[in-house]
Amino acid sequence: MREKNGFMFRALKLLPILLMAVIFALAAASCGSKAGSTQTTENSTKLPPGATEETSTSTSSSLETSQSQQADQGQGTTSTTSESTTTATTSTTTTTEKTAYLSGANFTVISAKRETSNKVVVTSGNREVEGDYLEIGMTIKNVGSELVDLSNFSFRLWNPAIEADQYSDYYGNNKTYGGYVSENTISAALLDYSTLQSVSYKLKQGETVDEIFLFFDLNPQSTAKNEGVTKEGTNLIIYDTDTGEKVEINLAGYTD
Repeated sequence: MREKNGFMFRALKLLPILLMAVIFALAAASCGSKAGSTQTTENSTKLPPGATEETSTSTSSSLETSQSQQADQGQGTTSTTSESTTTATTSTTTTTEKTAYLSGANFTVISAKRETSNKVVVTSGNREVEGDYLEIGMTIKNVGSELVDLSNFSFRLWNPAIEADQYSDYYGNNKTYGGYVSENTISAALLDYSTLQSVSYKLKQGETVDEIFLFFDLNPQSTAKNEGVTKEGTNLIIYDTDTGEKVEINLAGYTD
């Protein structure tokens, strides 16, 4: 009984030592765990408050993509699209045409141009001369019920600055460029552009003749421009030599 009590007494004395050993072991294990945890934390990426590892990975991926795009732009790989707009401009050309009716025919002036030489009417063997000339393009249509004989018409030009008595001194009886009619009126032959011959044929009912013209010298004794002659102050007179009737077309509005 004494021995049993002695054993218990020694066991009680060893109990604190065993408890201390256990506590020490637990403390050592705890320290090791904290050290491992600390090391793991130090080796991992520190996250901001409220951020998860998935958010950090997504942000990092976006940053790398942005940096890659910036690098590409720096190397000139950026494609720029340029858009151009074309504006269509429509130009309107106004053509002046004036028509007068006389003796079954419509006479239409389609052009009236000032020229600086007579090259339009120069034929083989003739010379080109500088000066002040007026070229009048025309069309004629038979709108009546009978034939129209163009040889019955006289084509005249009137302007107060025209001195008709000067023409015979230079041209004589040649009326290709104008001949005396009255003080300020001259007459010229109707010509065909293709042949430069005088037009004197007959037109059938409904027939139209074009590519014909008149050519007047506005200053027969000088190469200078006749400043007194303007289109606004100039009339083309179409005269029927059979009936004595006439019509006039003012040349205002025609451009060179």
